[in-house]
Amino acid sequence: MRYRRARSLLYVVGLFWLWLWLGGAALMEGLYHSPLHAVLAMYALAVVIPVSIAAALLAGIQMALTRRRPYTAVVVKLPAAPQQPPLQPAHWWYGEKVS
Repeated sequence: MRYRRARSLLYVVGLFWLWLWLGGAALMEGLYHSPLHAVLAMYALAVVIPVSIAAALLAGIQMALTRRRPYTAVVVKLPAAPQQPPLQPAHWWYGEKVS
């Protein structure tokens, strides 16, 4: 489960960097009319970029440490289950009263 979570985190970080590379400048251009919003967006990107690098490194280490190992299980055939006795007939009051 840890391997899958680390792989998912790497996908998310990769998508973030792809968005940043392709659309980050358009976001800043759209916020040009409000200096406060532009400063907040720049601050958010300045915080998220180093955090994403650290998260990607930790996810890569997690994937390397918890990689999947080949299955070494042995299949053991179990004896067949005994046959069940036939079902008992229903009580007399179940007859036609139940629809």
